Amino acid sequence: MSGDPLSGDPSLLRRLNTAAALRVLREHAEITVPELASLIGVSRPTAQDLTAQLLREGRLVELSPGSGNVGRPARRFRFRAEAGHVLGVDIGAHKVLVIAADLLGRTVAARRVAVTPELPARERLDAVRRAVADCLAAPEAAAVRPLATGVGTSGMVDTEGRVAVSDSLPQWTGLDLASELAGAAPGPVVVGNDIQLATLAECTGGVSVDVRDCVYLYVGNRLGIGLWLGGELHRGHHSAAGEMVAGDGWEMSYQRLLDWFAGHQGAEKPTRENAARAVVTAAAAGDGGARYTLRAFAECLADSLTRHVAVLDPRAVVLGGGISRAGALLSEPFASRLAERCPYAPQVRTSVLGEESTAIGAARLALDQLEQMPHTDRAAQKSPTP
Repeated sequence: MSGDPLSGDPSLLRRLNTAAALRVLREHAEITVPELASLIGVSRPTAQDLTAQLLREGRLVELSPGSGNVGRPARRFRFRAEAGHVLGVDIGAHKVLVIAADLLGRTVAARRVAVTPELPARERLDAVRRAVADCLAAPEAAAVRPLATGVGTSGMVDTEGRVAVSDSLPQWTGLDLASELAGAAPGPVVVGNDIQLATLAECTGGVSVDVRDCVYLYVGNRLGIGLWLGGELHRGHHSAAGEMVAGDGWEMSYQRLLDWFAGHQGAEKPTRENAARAVVTAAAAGDGGARYTLRAFAECLADSLTRHVAVLDPRAVVLGGGISRAGALLSEPFASRLAERCPYAPQVRTSVLGEESTAIGAARLALDQLEQMPHTDRAAQKSPTP
């Protein structure tokens, strides 16, 4: 029996070669057959077959030969990013954000619908469908042809797209999101945890594209951790990697913000969100007390994250979420505290994707889903039956 697990399945080998070719083509503005063969480690005839296949399928474009060439110019190709699109959906407590992206992950349209934390599940799902419809109806989305949809949501999400546990959204636990949203747009629906998808976005198109080991720390109206290990998103055995554990010190971080807010904002009800926003705004305006509070908050975060950094030894920690807008007022004391506590302190970087990080990561998840589907299956999604 052959020791090569692929030797008996040429169709699998062909799909793997195609996926590898597509990944390389996305990373290069243009490429020749010999370059493609070298980059994915196949023979030149195999690379020629791959380009011929991708040309037939409409996923590749042959470029016109340049002028001034001596002899027969090499054939050059580019990936046809406009051949289809994916949707990325972020379902949160306060918003539903939908983006449409081309096959390179570039956003071409976006729509946001405001919701409330108390909204029942059925009404939140209606808001998601409305946001998807509004995004696809936008003038800038006139040429958009969705092939798949990625969805990010809070809570633990299993491999089938069901929300196993959710503490932040009413009636969300046990919801089969993949099935509930199957008719919102053409193509399959894949679902993931919002923090994990924000991590995917940061490490494939954000501030940590050059990093193979990274911890993403979401600092918003709640805290969350995402793990990027060995150049891949780490979800864990139950897709619950990074879930916060009650009583491990994280709660004390926010108490500092709430205490400052209670002493400065009168009778307004203190919540994590409005307390964080008020402290960041006051600190940016030069308020010394707010700056001290923000520094204490950053140091408390770093103290709680130290054990994760010690175990994982990441190259970088990315600060994301709404409070990360404080910039250096948050990142500098956070980095200093980590450096004091860790023998090998990671670089500390601040997200550049902002509140779109989960939606961008969801679109990336949908693109990954497309790579795993045979082209015939995806082609069938282009013209759904009315």
